Amino acid sequence: MHTRFITPVVSGLLALLPVAACAQGSPAAPAAPALMFSSQAVQYRCDGGAEIELVYLNLSGGNAFAALHFNGRTVMLQGRRATTGVRFIALDEQNSLRWYTQGMKGELSFLAADHTAQEKTLLANCFAQPAKR
Repeated sequence: MHTRFITPVVSGLLALLPVAACAQGSPAAPAAPALMFSSQAVQYRCDGGAEIELVYLNLSGGNAFAALHFNGRTVMLQGRRATTGVRFIALDEQNSLRWYTQGMKGELSFLAADHTAQEKTLLANCFAQPAKR
């Protein structure tokens, strides 16, 4: 695992979340709800020996985010339930990577920001690797 990748990514994902505004100095201001989440870093090995790393952030309200480290850059994705599994779609349409995961298997694709574009598979048959101890 790239530990220098994991910590900043989780911090970056948390920064994306809305923060409840509190009136300062007001004794009647409601307390902000506690943010409950879990995070997990997962390394995948795909067809052809390619490797990618994702950090998943699951919030108590059911929202899911992921940070994908691929080809030397990190892309933030938001999870959406699919028929089976979860499809994560890049928050930035210009870097429209898509990660589909079902159980321990995943697939990375790209969809250009063009209404006529076809989704193109970049990495197939990606399997989560056991955590290194």
